[in-house]
Amino acid sequence: MIDALCVIGHPSRLGGADTELDHQISCWLEMGIEVHICHTGVMDANLRAMGLEQRGCIYHDARDWSALEGLHCIAFCNGEFLNHLPGIKKFARSTSFVNCMTWNFDKEVEAQKNGLIDFHLYQTQHAFERVSQKLKGHGDYRPLFFKPYFDAAEFPYTDDRPQDKFRFGRISRDDGDKYGGRQLWIYETMTAPVLKEGLILGWGANADRKFGRRPEPYIQTLLPGSLSQRAFYAQCEAIIMTTDTFENLPRVGFEAMASGSVLVVDNKGGWKLQVEDGKTGWLCNDDREFVYKASRCAFECEERAAMRAAAKEKLETEWGLQAAMDSWAQVFAAWEAKDNGRTFEPTTMATTQG
Repeated sequence: MIDALCVIGHPSRLGGADTELDHQISCWLEMGIEVHICHTGVMDANLRAMGLEQRGCIYHDARDWSALEGLHCIAFCNGEFLNHLPGIKKFARSTSFVNCMTWNFDKEVEAQKNGLIDFHLYQTQHAFERVSQKLKGHGDYRPLFFKPYFDAAEFPYTDDRPQDKFRFGRISRDDGDKYGGRQLWIYETMTAPVLKEGLILGWGANADRKFGRRPEPYIQTLLPGSLSQRAFYAQCEAIIMTTDTFENLPRVGFEAMASGSVLVVDNKGGWKLQVEDGKTGWLCNDDREFVYKASRCAFECEERAAMRAAAKEKLETEWGLQAAMDSWAQVFAAWEAKDNGRTFEPTTMATTQG
């Protein structure tokens, strides 16, 4: 197995890919990998607060591509990595790009055509199927799959919330597409045996434009970042969330599963991997099914308790440390195979998708 790699970019608490990268760094360090960091921009207070040096990471000067000599380099949805690939490629032992989305970056396609990306990494089969179409047929296209590590320790599990009201919520960035057009109708139409109380974290000008009105008074709206994620989940018995987007593998799902908040979500994309309908949460095909299943979640306390426990167990089994280390070991084996001139077999490497 390789003994070192270099991250191009820097993790943070401010985005899905940045947060995911932080968790993967923890996994790599646990595996005994020497993790180098070559940032693509200015180190601000938020990035310094991540404490990567204290955790054992080795820093290089920003955009000092010569420092990458002999290192396998990886980037998570980092646009500057794509912009600077010609310079990076001169020194890197190999280059890997993790596309966390379900669509291509123009620069990603261009880099593949120019032979600048050695490996493309994916967390899910459905994302691969969408993203790979524009990459296949351009040079050596080497797709790899991995199981992302989710550090559940950051989200304390709560199963004893007050029952005087049915408290539900949704969390996302203030992006109109992150909100399903019938989200407010679902909240207003679903029923509960006690008073309903909602909390929307991530409501701003874009959500205002999307709906043209504010939710009913029993639903509080907060600007993005105005409440910690930990505090948000501690308040929410259920996450009732529909979107107009096709999600890859939503971090919200992992956070809710770790926190004991029952998921009532769309039956599409990454939600289908995280939620086993009727066992670890609810999957919904349309607005009326959302209303029925959200209402059932509110009324059936014992069923809700069983779901949150099953979801926590699923998270630990499928996206815990051991599963992630096993899949990353296969990724690193593919890097080594290329390094040693061995033939790359994508069907074999794709077994990292469990």
